[in-house]
Amino acid sequence: NLAAQGYLQDDLIRPKVQATADLCQQIHHGLATEEVVDRFKRTSEVGDAIFVCVDCIQTRGRIFEAVKDKCRFFVDGRMAAEVVRVLACSANRPEGGWTHYPTTVFAPEESFRGSCTAKSTIFTANIAAGLMIEQFSRHLRRLPIDHDVQLNLLSMELNVNEPATSS
Repeated sequence: NLAAQGYLQDDLIRPKVQATADLCQQIHHGLATEEVVDRFKRTSEVGDAIFVCVDCIQTRGRIFEAVKDKCRFFVDGRMAAEVVRVLACSANRPEGGWTHYPTTVFAPEESFRGSCTAKSTIFTANIAAGLMIEQFSRHLRRLPIDHDVQLNLLSMELNVNEPATSS
């Protein structure tokens, strides 16, 4: 994961959460972080904003079910080769997102199977992170968020899908 996710060789034996926290503190020395080197549990304490960046689709669904009533903002960044999908939910704009997200969780056997090198690239990961932060920035500014954004870098297609809302 070093090259594909932007970690340094010195991070090789370290938990990702610690390596990420250290990098964030190098960027902003005053930043306060709390690293929990453990797997997510339903009983885990969570904040108002949840950023999901995990590999397993089942884990994404479990995290959402555990935190959907505890957080005000939830964003999930998904990647497959050079395709990015960002799903976001905000308490500022509850219509659509909170009910749409569970429909995007599927059985693991339906997941895209690509070669290891095609699964993720650092530039795709950076674009996904930027799209996730943009949704969070909109949430903080109480602007409308996009619930479902898909970007295919190979074809340069961007789709913003708004889930149907019930009346």
